[in-house]
Amino acid sequence: MIEVGETMGELPTNKIVFCERSWKTPVSILAFLIFVTFAWGIYLLDHYDEDDNFHGADDLSVGQFLVRNIAMPHVQRLYHTVPPAVVGVGGGGVNAGPVASGAIVGTNGYVITTLHSVSKLPEISVQVATTGGIRRFPAQVVKTIPGHDLALLKMQTTEKFLHFRMADVQTVVPGQQVFAFGRNMAGAPLVRQGLVQSADAPLAVGATQITHLLRSDAVYSWEQTGGPLVNAQGDLVGINIAATGPTGKVEGFTVPAQVIVSHLQDVVRFKKGSATAPGQPQTQTVAAGSTNWWSKARAVVGGATAIPGMGMNVVQGNVVKGNVAPSIPSGMPFIDTDHVGGAKIGGYSVADIVGLVMLALAAGVTGGMMTMGGGVLQVAGMMVFFGYGMYLIRPVVFLTNVVVYGAASLRNDKAQLVQWDKVKPLIPWGIAGVILGYFIGNAIGDSVVGILLGLFALIMAGKAVMEILQPNAGEDTAESISAAEAEDEMDELMALADGTSRPKASGLALPEGHARSAVLGLPMGLFSGILGISGGVIEVPLQRYVGRISLQNAIANSSVLVFWASVAGSVVAFLHGSSTGLIHWEAPVTLALVMIPGAYVGGIIGARLMRVLPVRVLKGVYAATMAAIALKMLTSV
Repeated sequence: MIEVGETMGELPTNKIVFCERSWKTPVSILAFLIFVTFAWGIYLLDHYDEDDNFHGADDLSVGQFLVRNIAMPHVQRLYHTVPPAVVGVGGGGVNAGPVASGAIVGTNGYVITTLHSVSKLPEISVQVATTGGIRRFPAQVVKTIPGHDLALLKMQTTEKFLHFRMADVQTVVPGQQVFAFGRNMAGAPLVRQGLVQSADAPLAVGATQITHLLRSDAVYSWEQTGGPLVNAQGDLVGINIAATGPTGKVEGFTVPAQVIVSHLQDVVRFKKGSATAPGQPQTQTVAAGSTNWWSKARAVVGGATAIPGMGMNVVQGNVVKGNVAPSIPSGMPFIDTDHVGGAKIGGYSVADIVGLVMLALAAGVTGGMMTMGGGVLQVAGMMVFFGYGMYLIRPVVFLTNVVVYGAASLRNDKAQLVQWDKVKPLIPWGIAGVILGYFIGNAIGDSVVGILLGLFALIMAGKAVMEILQPNAGEDTAESISAAEAEDEMDELMALADGTSRPKASGLALPEGHARSAVLGLPMGLFSGILGISGGVIEVPLQRYVGRISLQNAIANSSVLVFWASVAGSVVAFLHGSSTGLIHWEAPVTLALVMIPGAYVGGIIGARLMRVLPVRVLKGVYAATMAAIALKMLTSV
């Protein structure tokens, strides 16, 4: 025991020095990694954005993203993941709110919504939720399906987007759990869970009865119109339509995925979701804890029994009496044989290919008989019968003209009918006209182009009727045409305007120079660019009455001008469309390849009909055709 005041002996020293130990390197590395971990955590907390996990998901569908990135109960993960692929669709004004919702179905910015929502909008904008907030993109109509109230839009951007893949709706059965999404007036997402009530349900909207629809109680508000109905895997079951029921409440209908794919797969390459074996319902198990969350979410969006608010975009049609389809045994899927199955070539059904070929054939026959109207019929037919927008029609028509009029120009040149000294000064004006017309046509929109096309057809019909009523109109026959032209069937594709092959003695006399070249070349290009027609119907009379040359030379010169204008139009349409993200080359090229053979054969048939039928009969058929086009285009606006 050491007494107080005694001197203590020397204490032992610690010989363990950190810097001299063998484990100093691993410990140093570990300490550095811990420091980096904390530093990285502080950075993430400082820069956190709830949507940052969507970076790198541009080429993924919602379903693929769910599998790759999200680990949470399925109801929460749907509410978290689906909204970026749900858009608001509205007018082009700066402060214009959405009038409907929509669903992104292609990584390149293709959007599907309801046709009645956008049909009267002079401009269309799409509001997309991005990591930087809500962004607005201008959009154009690519294709419409009036029979199912569908519109396919393309955002004018080259950016990539999270998008939906299509569910295998053939396995959808009554009682299946679904989720209806939309965006409200403020741009915020809304969602409601529900069940499929019936399949193959009809809906009467005005004079149109839409069939092959699903019924679901998940749709409760007009703000879900055009929005997606999805399953628990995040795949698109269909596009919603909110309709007014007999009691004034909103009743939910959905255009199913198989209908969408069958009508739009010629433009969009859809991704498909995984299928369930027939007869096996797609059941979902709600994970523990998600029920309470869903009850709160449903209360926020209106509750299961809330009276739905009527809005501007509820379909004001009558729900068909007895609209619930015949009872389907539980677990038995509805098989839609009308929209599924059948051979597909390049995304087109055989019926669509036959229809496009027949349209091109009819346009060729019309042009072959009368030297005018073939382009009008082709453009109007693609708009009315197939629902294509002018952004897609213009490059198709330009490509078709390049082939058809290129062949005609070569044959006319071989027959020494082309007056190159008169044509060359006009080519730059024709090219300038088609470029200017292309952008004018884009600016005024499809609805105005449709009106102009109808008025143009009406003028052509009136001109034909006037010629029929004149005492000596149309009595000239093919014998008045030179032998060289009569033997050349591709020249006859341009056909006869009227009159004989003698030089025109009277007309508008203009001195040689730029003004004369502009008058002869610019109008043809403008009409071609705006309306999508060839422009030959404008150029041949100009060559005759201003150029004061014979009919066969006017036809030959016109073929060269139309060819070069179409080349320029094709280049501009593809460059502008690709740079703005408006078109992709596959769709217009495929359409052109389908229609070119029909236009070629139709021109030959039309030329032969001109030889054997009286001119009055031909002009009567032509007048009736143009009048029908005018009536359809002017009354469908």
